[in-house]
Amino acid sequence: MSVSTYDAEVIDAGSYKDNMPGIEIFDSRRFFSEGPNGRFELRTFIAKVETNSRQDLFNVGFGVWSEELQMVDDMIQTRNGDFRRILSTIAIIALDFLQRYPFAFLFAEGSTRARTRLYQREISNILDEIPKELRLYGFIKMDDIFIDFQKGINFDGFLLSLRNH
Repeated sequence: MSVSTYDAEVIDAGSYKDNMPGIEIFDSRRFFSEGPNGRFELRTFIAKVETNSRQDLFNVGFGVWSEELQMVDDMIQTRNGDFRRILSTIAIIALDFLQRYPFAFLFAEGSTRARTRLYQREISNILDEIPKELRLYGFIKMDDIFIDFQKGINFDGFLLSLRNH
């Protein structure tokens, strides 16, 4: 991708066990957004989705880390002007996860409809840069289906996998 990324470091997934009991986290990283509104610690986590019969479905979550609450807050907006860089960093983390778990499917959606639309707009802007070994789907909640991602269709979520599926 032509957008730069932040350096992300792996963190112990066990650090979430008290605030996210019963959720099996397979990957967690942290990186920092720096800009005009300050420095924010962001964390990502990839957790197994237990409610689905597919054993290979995972959810990608991210947000600003609250040291006080010891949890991720996905409603905070950093407004540091680095949103593309943040999403590119998360994309690299997702690609790394899929390379380690080649039969996994990663699901993501915004914490609000507006955020989901923002993610969709940014994905549309870099669609041609997505590595060819990845397959991207859009989720249409009303029909309960995933279709190949296309510009011009409003999606309620996104699913990413390696193309070998």
